[in-house]
Amino acid sequence: MAERTTLQSNKKTGKLPWNERLSYGASDFACSFTFSLIGTYLMYFYTDVFGITASAVGTLMLVARIIDAIDGPFWGVMIDHTHTKWGKSRPYLLWFNAPFTIFTILCFMTPDLSMNWKIVWAYVTYIGIDVLYSAVNIPLTSILPSMTTDPDERVVLSTIRSLFSNFGGTLISVIALPLVTLFGGPNNPRKGFFWLAVMAAAVFFIIYLVVFANVREHVQTRQSQKSLPFKTSLKALKNNWPWLIVIGLNFIYWLGMQAKNQVTIYFFKY
Repeated sequence: MAERTTLQSNKKTGKLPWNERLSYGASDFACSFTFSLIGTYLMYFYTDVFGITASAVGTLMLVARIIDAIDGPFWGVMIDHTHTKWGKSRPYLLWFNAPFTIFTILCFMTPDLSMNWKIVWAYVTYIGIDVLYSAVNIPLTSILPSMTTDPDERVVLSTIRSLFSNFGGTLISVIALPLVTLFGGPNNPRKGFFWLAVMAAAVFFIIYLVVFANVREHVQTRQSQKSLPFKTSLKALKNNWPWLIVIGLNFIYWLGMQAKNQVTIYFFKY
């Protein structure tokens, strides 16, 4: 009965064309390609290239993970309260494309600063890119139910997205250090990492423009057009132990994942 009340902004709510499927998958290729560069090499860049102490970088990573637990629900509320001609989730793929691109480059810049100001620079740019990553990645999940009502098609889309994501992360892990040497030479990793970041940011920016152009929110329901009041959202979280457990496990998972990724390069170098 509820399905009969569905308001469709586009009749095409079943199988999607391949250009839209591939564009959706490419979105997570772009995210994984860019953010894996940050997740794998940024700590090494901070300590061995930019010259920040390991203790300061470790504290920064811990603070960033705590903020991660907060910014996810924040962007979820923001998306829920967004109503545009492009839909609820799709606008974020355009609005935060350029900011994420810029902060990707800023993370690998090496301004001539004192140690204290280097740490400040790292906090602003790393936490900034972390928050912006949520802004461009969370909409990829929230948009899925609005792309099609066909459960099999949603499985296809999720599978394609997962394959693209794995490929993007693997690719940047393999080519990053050779490209650092190519761009900066054997004795100038600052220049090498900077131009690698510019390249990765450009890849992200172009792909996300394509994603925004091709991916659509075809399905809209009366329920989806309503926004849940913020106070109601907070009440739903109060004493919601399953949610707290999931948040805690997610925090531990990402803390361990980031630690593994960040220390791998040290293991092979030293």
